[in-house]
Amino acid sequence: MRRISVLFSLLTCSACFLASHTAAAATISIAPLTTWSPNNDGWLAPGEGGYAYLGTANNERGLAYGNGHVYLTSRATVNTVATNVRILNSTTGADVGALDTTGVSGGIFTVNTAAVNNDGSIYVNNLTTASNTTTGAFKVYRWATEASVPTTAYSGDGSLAGARIGDSLATNGSQLAVGYGSSPAVAGNNSYAIIDPVTATATAVAFTGTPPNGGDFRLGITYTDSSHVLGTQGSSLYRYTSYSGGTGTLIASPAIPDPAGATADRLLSYTTINGIPLLAVQSIGDSHVSVYDVTNPAAPIYLASGNNTVSPVANANGTGQMAWGDVVDNGDGTFTRTLYAMSTNQGIQAFKVTLVPEPATMSLVLLGIVFFAAIRRHS
Repeated sequence: MRRISVLFSLLTCSACFLASHTAAAATISIAPLTTWSPNNDGWLAPGEGGYAYLGTANNERGLAYGNGHVYLTSRATVNTVATNVRILNSTTGADVGALDTTGVSGGIFTVNTAAVNNDGSIYVNNLTTASNTTTGAFKVYRWATEASVPTTAYSGDGSLAGARIGDSLATNGSQLAVGYGSSPAVAGNNSYAIIDPVTATATAVAFTGTPPNGGDFRLGITYTDSSHVLGTQGSSLYRYTSYSGGTGTLIASPAIPDPAGATADRLLSYTTINGIPLLAVQSIGDSHVSVYDVTNPAAPIYLASGNNTVSPVANANGTGQMAWGDVVDNGDGTFTRTLYAMSTNQGIQAFKVTLVPEPATMSLVLLGIVFFAAIRRHS
């Protein structure tokens, strides 16, 4: 009887400890990927090491990860070529080549933002400030592999004639979401377009009334799943939405709880690490990056921040892009995912974001240890 009582007491104490911690948010650490860049500081600074495709002339606005590489769009003119999609080593940041840009043309900028789908295909879009089907066509290009010649996955008015489109791009693995700008003032520009590269079609997602407001998905956009999109243009908040066909629903407009101040927080990128939903947000001010637990996207919980830069040049356009790399199981209960963050004119930062076991998870482990230890002692 005494053995049963001891076991019950031990299990009860552990269970109480577990219950008291189940509401805790995820715990992460964020540290520089020290192998990134020649200075091993996690920051490939503009022009570092003489690198010509990353500068301070507003020429770099797109960044994506896939196929084990980082892809950088650049309009810097090198050897008379001003349309570039560079391939970077994901560990060191070294330039290891470029995608073929044969036939890529048109738009105010021929290349702007980028994304990689689940099948490894690479997408890059142009930027147009007044979309139409002829002189101002919005275009999305597709590379099936890094060795492929690009094909045109979409060309048209982005389903909203006359709108600015192409400043932001996200993928849910198969479809693409692209935010509209607020200027010119075109009805419906408080939204985003869904691009289906298989059918080469665009669908404007329409919301009833405002908010969202014009341009609210222009500078930052990311999927959380196949039909939910977050977007911002830097107003200390983001829009949390869903869509079905051409109908959009605004679910919430949560404030971004950034201890450093969220007025310049614009760039967004969502991922999961070991099942925990995380949102990375980058400031285009001092270039710092913050990570949030978005188990409930309507109520983001601040976790940690990092900044590898030193006195970055101003990003007056508020542009750029972020991308998550692959996740690594460290074998000790922790999981690490690389995060790449590029605010225009401020270089590319690389971080190691490590998810450590939540208190609740540790309590489960403790409960098991206590239980089996008790059995052994009292058997």
